[in-house]
Amino acid sequence: MTMTETKSEPRPDDGGRAVEGPAGTGPVQSLTGPALWLTTSDHKVVGRLYLAFSLIFLLVGSAAGGVLGAERIDSGLQVMGSDALDQLYTLHGEVTVLLFLVPFFLGLATYLVPLQIGAADIAFPRGSATALWSYVIGGIMLLSAYAADGGLQGGSAIGVDLYLLSLAVLAASTCLALVSILTTAVTLRSPGMTMLRTPLFTWSMVVGGGLSLLATPVLLARLIELFIHHHFGADLGAVDAPGQLNWFWSIPHVYLLVVPAAGVAAEIVPVLTRSRLRRNSFGIAALGALGLLGFGAWAQVDPYADDLLYVVAGLAALIPALGLLGVLGDTVRRGRFSRQAALLMALGAGVHVFLGTLAGAMQVIPGLELDGTVWAAAQVHYTLFGGAVLGAYAALWYWAPKIWGVHLGEKAGTAAFVLTFWGVILLAAPDLVSGLFSGQLLGATRLGDDSLTAVLNTASVVGGGMAALGLLVVVGDLLARAGRKRGTRAIGDPWEGATLEWATSSPPPPGNFTDELPPTTSAWPVADQRARDRAEDSQGQDVDA
Repeated sequence: MTMTETKSEPRPDDGGRAVEGPAGTGPVQSLTGPALWLTTSDHKVVGRLYLAFSLIFLLVGSAAGGVLGAERIDSGLQVMGSDALDQLYTLHGEVTVLLFLVPFFLGLATYLVPLQIGAADIAFPRGSATALWSYVIGGIMLLSAYAADGGLQGGSAIGVDLYLLSLAVLAASTCLALVSILTTAVTLRSPGMTMLRTPLFTWSMVVGGGLSLLATPVLLARLIELFIHHHFGADLGAVDAPGQLNWFWSIPHVYLLVVPAAGVAAEIVPVLTRSRLRRNSFGIAALGALGLLGFGAWAQVDPYADDLLYVVAGLAALIPALGLLGVLGDTVRRGRFSRQAALLMALGAGVHVFLGTLAGAMQVIPGLELDGTVWAAAQVHYTLFGGAVLGAYAALWYWAPKIWGVHLGEKAGTAAFVLTFWGVILLAAPDLVSGLFSGQLLGATRLGDDSLTAVLNTASVVGGGMAALGLLVVVGDLLARAGRKRGTRAIGDPWEGATLEWATSSPPPPGNFTDELPPTTSAWPVADQRARDRAEDSQGQDVDA
């Protein structure tokens, strides 16, 4: 089996309806349900499945976070031992990053990038489908490894081997998915679409995905090395196994994981405020700088191996984060603000990305001695749970009409924004206080020894509960409207968008576009064409008058 599509006949419609087969053969009934999911290489079906599985795994990660929160406070209800608590603490972070954030944006890009650049399909469609199912298998392996007392600190040798293998499968699937997405963005752009005219979400995947494609093989190599060490009897503690893996979601690499969320915000804010960025190149520069300063493979062994480099990288990340927030704020100021859920989420994501980078900048200052304390957990919560998760929710509300053909609920979206935005604020702020004033160490140890710490931990648990409730609102509304097709039906361009995905129906037909697209002459081809059409209509009305 090759990774490229060799069939000459049209693809089945991804909604499972009858479509025309080769000339003279009449309509052909396409597959539906699980049969379609397991056999399709249509990038739209693959993208939707990525989104669905990532949200399922996020529910698992949120449940783990809830148990952790209950165990942290001195309530007398603790039932887990310290070793099991440490494993759950690690699982919570790994599920959120590796099983939700990374695959969510891979799925979003798998669906949207071909549409945004005017392509009929994704490059290597079978490779993209293989990446999806490798991710699902790797996720099940990871959860099974922990269930079998695995993880780096697990007591089962087989469970530890399975844990390392699961991470290797997830790393390989990420690389395969990124190859398909990046090849599409670089080689299949419509005529006239230069990289400077590329939509900002696609550009964010080129930046974030390209750098991740450089960093993920480093993680994969470390996993292979650790597997060999462990499988043949070496002590993982002697080679600092946690330190060789934790760099992937620590400063500065954590900033690389939010580049796609920043790209989502940069796409949504101009459209929903009926404005434009002053120049598309401003957004391109901010996203590029955030990605470059977040490239953290060099920090894989010891973040303090080069103190100056580590400090400079942490402080410099403030510049693109502040620049991005300034660009979005300027766009809102020149446009018309509205309380649409997608806009609130996009702006909230930008705020949390800035808060996370600000906390990260303070964390790397040597005199404060914050590294290794719960301040680091707060920084990750602001960056990933606030910035990246809110960016993911914003993408769902904005692109749901294009992906599923229905609008998600505005009231549900606003509720999810309020619960998530303020929940993450409350989740992280107590850890900032604890890390700054008490030097409380990072870890899953129960921390209810004094009244102040108990109050702070309780407040953090409440914030985590609010964020988890926001997730339930998102999943519930998605199932009720998109899953059952009970939402308001969407037209092709419900938001009066600016980029090419809004030049086709919602959801798109096989081949994505029914007509040949004209050459792209700007970063906002659909908005420009709409302006020309309105100008022509206005001139025609003047002539008639």
